[in-house]
This record gives sequence, C-alpha cells and structure tokens, in this order.
Amino acid sequence: MGENIIEKALLGASVFKNEETLHPAFIPPELPNREDQLVRLSHDFKPLLNKDAAYAVNVAVVGKPGTGKTVSIRYFGRGLEKAAAKRDIKVKFEYYDCFMFRTKSAILRDLLTERFKVTSRGFSDEEITTMINRRLSRENIRLVLCLDEAYLLGQDLLSLIHASEVAKHGQAYISTLIACRVVDWQNTLSFPLSGRLHDRIDMPSYTQEELYKIFKFRSTLAFHKDVITNDILSMVANIAASTQNARHGIEMLYWAGKAADRFNVRPITPDLIRRAKQEVYSELRSDVLYGLRDQEILVLAAIARTLKVDKASSTTIAKVYSNYQLFCEEIGVTKQALPTFRKTIDALVTLGIIGKVVEGIGEGRRGRRARLTLMDIPVEVFDERVNEILQRRKSVGDNID
Repeated sequence: MGENIIEKALLGASVFKNEETLHPAFIPPELPNREDQLVRLSHDFKPLLNKDAAYAVNVAVVGKPGTGKTVSIRYFGRGLEKAAAKRDIKVKFEYYDCFMFRTKSAILRDLLTERFKVTSRGFSDEEITTMINRRLSRENIRLVLCLDEAYLLGQDLLSLIHASEVAKHGQAYISTLIACRVVDWQNTLSFPLSGRLHDRIDMPSYTQEELYKIFKFRSTLAFHKDVITNDILSMVANIAASTQNARHGIEMLYWAGKAADRFNVRPITPDLIRRAKQEVYSELRSDVLYGLRDQEILVLAAIARTLKVDKASSTTIAKVYSNYQLFCEEIGVTKQALPTFRKTIDALVTLGIIGKVVEGIGEGRRGRRARLTLMDIPVEVFDERVNEILQRRKSVGDNID
C-alpha cells in the first residue's frame, strides 16, 4: 500500500511544466528589463573579441538584493562565450559564488583542478596563478572570472584582480566581473577598487510593472496552461514590490505551486499565495543556505533550537554552544572547540544569515556580551529549513562533519 501511495504521488498530475525554471540557479532564455545593462556589459567586454590583442577588463555590477545581478551576469557570460565561439575566439566564463568560495586560494585551486584538470596540491597561490596564466597563454584563452557576493573575499578580491594583471608580451588573459550589494560596495569595495575598474554598472530596483513582466515570463516557463491567472501574478508582483526583490516573488510562485500539488488545487488561488508569502522571506536566501558548510549548518540548527526552546528573539553564544555540543553528540559529529565555534558564528554574521548585537550584561555587573538573532525571520521557518538541509545531506549519504 505504501509503495502505491509513493507511485501515485510521483506519477500524478502536477501544476508544474518545469519547476526547475523557478530555481535560483536557473538562467532563463530571456531577461526582461535588463537589456540596457546587458548591452553595457557587452560594450565593456568587447575587447576580448579582438583576436590580435588581449587585456584584462574589470567591471563591477552593484545593486540591492533581488535586482537581477546574479542572473544578469550569468546570462551575459553564456552569451559572451557563444558570441566568441562563433568567431573562433576562446573565451571561458567561470562563475564563483563567494558564499561557497570565500578565499583567493579556494578559487585558484578550483580553477586549476576542476577547470584545467591539474592538481593544485603542494603549490602556493602565486605558483598556481602563474600556472593558470601560462595555460591561458598557451591555449590563447581569455578567462572571465565572475565573483558573486565579492565583498566576502575581503583583501583577496584585490589580490585576484592583481593576478589578472600578470601579463606576458603586453597581454593579460584574466578579466574579472564582480557583483555585490550596494551596502557592501559602499562599506568594503568602493575605495580599494576605484582605480582598478573599467566600469561600474548599477542595477536599479524593479518597479511593480517590471516585476509583473518577470513573473509572467517565468510562470509561462514553469506552469502548465491555466494554472496561474493574471490576477494572481498581479498579486505576487504587488507583494514583491514592497521588498523590490524579484527573487522574493519567484520563490513565492514556487512554493504556491508546491502547495497546489500537495493539496490538489487547480488553479493556484490567492490563499495559496498568502500561504507561500508566509513561507518565503527575502532576508533568507535558500541558495545561500544550501551552499553553507556542514559545521555552519550545525551551528544554525543549534541557534534555531535554542531560540525555539527559550521562545526568545535572541540568545547568547554560551547557550548556543551548549546546544550545539548536544546536537553534535546526537548525530555523532565531532564538535568544534569554542574558539573555532566563535569564528563560525562570525562567518555567519558576515554572510548576513544571523545578527549579532553586543549589549551590557546588566545593572551592577561589568562587561558586555553578544546576543544572536535571526534577522526578523520566524524561528519555526528557520528551524524547518535548516533541518531539511541536514536531513537531505544525510539521506544522500554525505558525511556531516
């Protein structure tokens, strides 16, 4: 009987024609409302299509969350490679999400081993940079290194751009295309990069009309005919306009579609959109969570458990560490020492996933201590997402360590 239930669910009708088109990593065949930015990027990187010369081009794309930075640069990279190939010019576009690759060393070693199939073991970053440049020169390849959320690299970002300027016979083979949020550009990147960039492209926030156009196009790709009406799309666009975040609306469409399948509702109703709104928070990027390291997920699980048990909006590092140790014992994972644990906390704060506020200990007592929060995300939602990731990693046989 159980197998019949599973088979019925697997083979039953779905509102989705292709739900992958609503996933964060999907690159659509068209990019509404970003034509001007794509044209400007094309003009910036036009020198790479010159067969007689190659030099580094460094461009920054800056905008608020959900303004299409990531999808635009990846869409452009795909188009750049195709245009170059038609002219027998080798352009290689390599995308790195700095949430996953947080150091210059990690990026260089991945480039060498995964892209060029050469072991990086035993080589310094400088030696790897030289090896990559030699390979590019020998094969006459122009590499565009795309660094998303580039502020996470810190000083390593400038070092990577310096690496692109290693030239031989007047030629350089590594260009950079960096993307970051406005606040991170202003606080971290603006001054050190000002003299290194050929262009800075600002991504404006979407209007409600533009959001509607985007959601209309994505829903055509994702859903079967008559599953979603124009009124429902207008409702989603109106909600997303309050955050000016296109990703927010696309995730709502996805969760509403999943709920429609689960409850066998056709077409998608306003109630399903309201339900999806409660499941999706623009502050909580699902793709970022999935890219976290195992120990970071375990720490987040401990934070969620602590806040849930205490029914509090914030908690102390000491309480979280105590629950983290219990969590590790429950699932048989080696726990981090307290100094390393604190570094993991700081990394999660830098990523913007949790908040840390330093406050006084209390009346009559000296000192200050840090309290951790979830940036206005309901703890139940946070706990559910984090534990879903843990269970998924264990179910596919990954070693959680």
